[in-house]
Amino acid sequence: MEPVCEHQRTQVLARREGVDYVECLDCRRIFEAEDLEALPVEDDEAETA
Repeated sequence: MEPVCEHQRTQVLARREGVDYVECLDCRRIFEAEDLEALPVEDDEAETA
């Protein structure tokens, strides 16, 4: 049984009609960016204050 890829490393391939298409750099699967779970984003408040 193959390990499940978590798609941690991706790159945007194209944007069409407001939809981003990304490719996983590990498993090479291509999918819509919104299919990914929300990624944590660092808070930049400290830099802007």
